Amino acid sequence: MFNRITKSEKNQDNRQKFVGRVIEIAFVTQAIIIGIKGNLDVHSGKPALDVIQGMIVQGIELIVKTHRTRKSVEKGDRIKKDRIAQNPDD
Repeated sequence: MFNRITKSEKNQDNRQKFVGRVIEIAFVTQAIIIGIKGNLDVHSGKPALDVIQGMIVQGIELIVKTHRTRKSVEKGDRIKKDRIAQNPDD
């Protein structure tokens, strides 16, 4: 009847939030590294157009990774909610 959250479920939820934050930080860090590497390449004498094209490709790869990760996390959340809905008394 009442949907109580057990201590283990709360710990699991906290772990999932922590992992989500770590993933977010990792993606932001990757974006920063792409920018820094691009600047260093230009300063080292590589043609700017080549560097920009490489940065665009890396940026697109990062966007695709982010999208896939988000979909995977959302799918996990849906599965968790379905389990809770199937076993409300647990």
